[in-house]
Amino acid sequence: MLAAFAASPAKKKVSPRRVSLRDLLFASVAVGAALLLFGFLFNRATVLSYSIGYNLYGAERVLAGEIPYRDFHTLYPPATLYLNAALFKLMGTTLYSAMFGVLVFKAMTILIIYLSGRKIVPASWALGAALLSLFWLRPNGAFKAVPMQYGALFLALALFLLLDREGRQARLKAFLAGVALGLLTLFKHNIGAYAFIGCVAIAFLERNRLKPEHTKEGEDRRWFLAMVCGLAAVIVPVLAYMAGQDALGMMIRTLLAGSGEFLVDRLVIPRSPAVPIVFTLALAVSAFVAHRLRSRPAAAAVVWMSVIIAIAVFTLGANEYAINKLIFYLPVAIFTVAVFAALFNKRFAESDLRALFTVLVFAAAAFVELFPRFAREQSIAAMPFVILVLLHMLYLASPALERITGGKLQAKLAMSVLPVVFLLIGARLLFTTYFDGLRFTSDTELTVERGRGVYFPREVAEQINRIVDYVQQRVPADGYAFAQSNGGSPYLFLTGRKNPSTAQFWGGVGVSAGERAATLEEIDRKQVSLIITSVEVMSNEKYEPLKDYIIRTFKTATHFGDVLILER
Repeated sequence: MLAAFAASPAKKKVSPRRVSLRDLLFASVAVGAALLLFGFLFNRATVLSYSIGYNLYGAERVLAGEIPYRDFHTLYPPATLYLNAALFKLMGTTLYSAMFGVLVFKAMTILIIYLSGRKIVPASWALGAALLSLFWLRPNGAFKAVPMQYGALFLALALFLLLDREGRQARLKAFLAGVALGLLTLFKHNIGAYAFIGCVAIAFLERNRLKPEHTKEGEDRRWFLAMVCGLAAVIVPVLAYMAGQDALGMMIRTLLAGSGEFLVDRLVIPRSPAVPIVFTLALAVSAFVAHRLRSRPAAAAVVWMSVIIAIAVFTLGANEYAINKLIFYLPVAIFTVAVFAALFNKRFAESDLRALFTVLVFAAAAFVELFPRFAREQSIAAMPFVILVLLHMLYLASPALERITGGKLQAKLAMSVLPVVFLLIGARLLFTTYFDGLRFTSDTELTVERGRGVYFPREVAEQINRIVDYVQQRVPADGYAFAQSNGGSPYLFLTGRKNPSTAQFWGGVGVSAGERAATLEEIDRKQVSLIITSVEVMSNEKYEPLKDYIIRTFKTATHFGDVLILER
């Protein structure tokens, strides 16, 4: 199929004024749709995310003057903590403030996805990419404060700037792309590293295979050097600040070694590709039948419409296990085709190949975080970039598809198959996450002060309210509570009580033996009166000194579901 691709589709000539007005309208539609949908959903949470205890309580510690890595343990780069500390200072220390911040970042990301798409496909296609991206929300916390909720904006911004760097002010755009990559790295250092490695690959290909037309000797390297300077302009001052706060050494050790330990600890075997293979074979057979019927346009169109209907039935009716396989393997298949197209197809214009490779490496940077955990939410978070790769390939292949399928109608139906898959799976995820019939699943507002304005399912909300009230009644406002379980850590933030440990997650990866010993000493010295844990965590506690201390010093006070409260 790749060998049959023709040269890039001819671009219609449109007056600059018309392009500007159309793009302004479409960009407004993309942002408006994002604000409307996200504004409708952002304060509806289905589960109490651990990120509340890890990132929001950490932001509160930053707001109190503490320094990450030096004063408390955190696995990620510091930007998420400082951003939420600023939001708390501006809007108040509440869960609503943090979720509103994520809403703003996600809406801005949709805008940049549109603008990036506009560099490689027509405005209507770019708008389609932006609107498809709206549906891909994390089922276990679409607006929780995790680093890539913010980092996606800077990844998209770097992509946009690099796609636009061949015109005027090319080196300035490359420098700003480096700044965006630096900001991404301060939120999610591994994805920042993947994107940088991708940029090295782009520079190598441009020097050896995809050298831009009319480029002076050495100019193909200047954009890369400008990008590195932009990256350094962000990273170096942060490193200097951390060094001045005696936190640099610990930060480097945590980000280099701690993250590796984190990945190994969460290693998961990938799901079987059986369902995606059958799905792909069915599409291939349908495409072959439609191709054989290309001399009979009506019959070929019926075949493609039947494929779309069958996909809709399967996507909406299949079990969650099968859908999860598609969520992982469809991007892999799209990337595989894109790699062959970018490296080996000689019928594309070089500018189109460079653009395709650029979009591909940025999408891969977002997607590679999936390994080795194979967590569904990581694949879902990368989907806006995957969709850009898909639509760009379809656009480049459209002339060939028109010949192969036998006409414009058949080609449009064929090109709509995979976008329909992405639309239906995304819509299914969104609906099953947020709705029970025509009602919100999360329909009960928290009554605790720091949770006002945020809704959970009734049973979850009632349990949160009861636990927060219980802890606040038994621990003074300036007192300490110890969250032995990861699930107990969000209550440190919601109750406004302090953590005696330097480890946000007591059972978190990267927590050193020294931190464990220091935590036990602090629990005893400060006479911490309450521990939030669970029966499972208590039975699996590996630090024997703490386990023995709890058995000797604490007793079971009460249960709230699977949450166990121990009191001195």
